[in-house]
Amino acid sequence: MAAPQLAKNEETPVPALDGLRVIDLSRLLPGPFCTSILADHGADVIVVEGPRFRESDVLGFVPMTRRNKRHVSLDLSMEAGREAFYKLVSQADAMIEGFRPGVTQKLGVDYPRVKQINPGIVYCSLSGYGQNGPLANKAGHDMNYLATSGLLDLLRDDNGFPIMPNFQMADLSGSLFAALGILMALIARQKTGQGQYIDTSMTDGLISLLAVPLSFTFSGDTFPGRISNDSKRWYPCYRIYTTSDDRHLTVGPLEPHLWKSLVEKLGRADLADRQYDPSSSEQDGAELQEIFRQKTLKEWTEFLDSPNDCVAPVNYVTELPEYEHFVQRQATRKNNKGLFEPGIVPKLSDTPGQVRSEAYEFGQHTCEVLRSLGYDQDKIDGMHADGAIWRRP
Repeated sequence: MAAPQLAKNEETPVPALDGLRVIDLSRLLPGPFCTSILADHGADVIVVEGPRFRESDVLGFVPMTRRNKRHVSLDLSMEAGREAFYKLVSQADAMIEGFRPGVTQKLGVDYPRVKQINPGIVYCSLSGYGQNGPLANKAGHDMNYLATSGLLDLLRDDNGFPIMPNFQMADLSGSLFAALGILMALIARQKTGQGQYIDTSMTDGLISLLAVPLSFTFSGDTFPGRISNDSKRWYPCYRIYTTSDDRHLTVGPLEPHLWKSLVEKLGRADLADRQYDPSSSEQDGAELQEIFRQKTLKEWTEFLDSPNDCVAPVNYVTELPEYEHFVQRQATRKNNKGLFEPGIVPKLSDTPGQVRSEAYEFGQHTCEVLRSLGYDQDKIDGMHADGAIWRRP
């Protein structure tokens, strides 16, 4: 069956989450990335931050997490700021916060308090270690969560030293689980009419990604163990090979028929029956490495271009916007600052997400949102003068 045609943006279809309002109290990357997914698909995401954050504007380094959203600056430590927040959350479907456990209670915006105002609210707490357990209140960031979860144990260099991934694996996977939890709870609310609380832990999320290592480790089956730059740990059919221009090609035909097809194409049909032979694995891998050293990465990708050639280049991040597959998929886009950022995911055929507005400025929508809550301009001016809110001039 042919893949369904995706709806075209010029038809401006109604996105899947149109009509959903989400209040975002989170900071940095995890929570904002979660709500950026919801916002891309039509949710009205209103980011709430206190006036004191405006000097640092800590989200500026990830414009994608600010597109399709509105920003309101309220000081929740002041009664006037909390009052405005309560009015705002009374009209919301969901909210997310990323503080350490106990902070929202001190601010008066914890789940029990918010639930009193809006019983149907779906309230998500996204934290490093979760809301309970010995580590619940411990400070942490992505590297700490990777370490605690055991994931860094699987990523080591040739000397056995842990390798820290150069992207935020814990933050981003936690974001996805938070978005999934919010949508699950909203579906449940359609059945019960009741909201609920979601406890999303980034370390819990990482452990769920270790399903295969955990299964092998505790089943007694053979597992390659820690990943390192020493590719001898892996069978020749699942390795990274260096090309003549010192680029890298991933080779992964785990299925016997795909492996047979590849080695025949490489002129080494004799390797077909030794795919998983540990006695010859090191030698066979070394011989294949010599073959892959004979061409550039571009030459290999052009030569191994049939659907059954289970290989892929190690692309540089700088190459992604021009990589033809991603161009056709609109996997990246150029924002209004001329910077490339991720495109819309996932791609829905009838109700696709879209970029409706570029990254917000701090406090850009404070007046707009307060007016929608019934505040007149005199009241807004007074709150600004008192420091309960911050608005852009």
